[in-house]
Amino acid sequence: MAEKILLDTSMLIDILDKGRDMQLLKGDCYLSIISIYEYIRYKHNAEEQKLLLEGAFEIVSFSNPIILKASEIFVKLKRAGKPVSENDVYIAASAIANGLKLYTKDADFKEINRLFPEFRVVIV
Repeated sequence: MAEKILLDTSMLIDILDKGRDMQLLKGDCYLSIISIYEYIRYKHNAEEQKLLLEGAFEIVSFSNPIILKASEIFVKLKRAGKPVSENDVYIAASAIANGLKLYTKDADFKEINRLFPEFRVVIV
């Protein structure tokens, strides 16, 4: 059985726009609704891109477990004096709450991993 992975927006851009890291698509790939938003917001054909992504990937939408985990991540980061973007908090919470390994190019996720060992992240 293929590993279940969540692709961060940085990986989505590399795969779709630059043709890199295509081997990740052989797994069971998920996208956070946040990554869809981040990806399509600068596209001229945003609605079409959104529909294509929703058809190609399993989508992780907000749920109570994600919201609660996101608030826990935010508080711990703030107390540690290590704030990261809200979108990164939501994406990390989506991975943790759904037992997914996150693939990203964004080093900000290292701080979340330091505070939450259950957060499985691969910085490419």
